[in-house]
Amino acid sequence: MRRSTLTVGQFMTRDPFILDGGLNLVDTYTRMFQLQVRHLPVYSQGHLVGIVTDRDIGHILAVQGLDPQHTTVESVCTPDPYVCDPDSPLAQVVWDMSQRKIGAALVMRDGQLQGIFTVIDALEVLLVLLNEAPAAA
Repeated sequence: MRRSTLTVGQFMTRDPFILDGGLNLVDTYTRMFQLQVRHLPVYSQGHLVGIVTDRDIGHILAVQGLDPQHTTVESVCTPDPYVCDPDSPLAQVVWDMSQRKIGAALVMRDGQLQGIFTVIDALEVLLVLLNEAPAAA
């Protein structure tokens, strides 16, 4: 596999789960725990409004003291998440994520969510590349 031709679309998690923005934080965290995911896109009325992480929820509950039963995920999600195209060069997306210190990129084409690329996906790419590398002497 040629490293210069790798795209984020080759390694993204396809058809990720999404959250309805009206979901409260208790149900959001429960859903994330059940799905075993740490990042989820948030939609309201069919439109992307942001992304939420399990870390965001923990911070909000611990620091801001909001009532998790009466706080919607839309009200606390990160708006304007990092978005890229499936054909975006993998190296550029990884670079952008590392510089912004974010754990996920939403992969979209023509306004439609195609996938999500997370740090876990990046680690899987690293494993592929390491397995191709010659053994150290």
